[in-house]
Amino acid sequence: MKFTKLDITYHHQLLDLEGKMYWTSGKWKTLWDKEAKQKFDTLITDYLTNYPQGCFGLIENRKLIGAIFLLKVLELKPIPYVNKVHDHLNTRGNIAYVSFFVVKKGNRDEEIARELYRCTEKVAISLGCNKTAVVINESPLEEGILKTNGYNRSKEEYQWEIYPSMMVPCHIYSKTVTTN
Repeated sequence: MKFTKLDITYHHQLLDLEGKMYWTSGKWKTLWDKEAKQKFDTLITDYLTNYPQGCFGLIENRKLIGAIFLLKVLELKPIPYVNKVHDHLNTRGNIAYVSFFVVKKGNRDEEIARELYRCTEKVAISLGCNKTAVVINESPLEEGILKTNGYNRSKEEYQWEIYPSMMVPCHIYSKTVTTN
């Protein structure tokens, strides 16, 4: 696995990973085909064009196998999953907020996710942040890794717009990061 910054050339691979990770069955597949694919196409293009320094991933055999987008923010709060970079980006912020996370589904998804979160701390520091934050509704894959890596889970339960006009309960996981 090779860690790399992402640019617009990864656009289609990112969209494919998003669709295969979260939008594969029942009403979710129908929503993906009807409108969600276009919304995520716009989200991915926006990040890769307007805040590429926060976009990174893992490559293996010239294929993208996982990615995380980070956004600099000033406060810990759930940001709608489908968002525009400039609606929430604060260049004075000291929190690197995980706004997009995908891994290739399969028997190595935990290994890929673990490596992405390991790299997240380095990217956060390079962006001038001293904290990372992740909003989780229900993701056993991420939650296990975050707990193992010393992230703290908020006591408070929040409401998160996981898709336009669709609210779900969530918790915020955060960790202070240092250069050591």
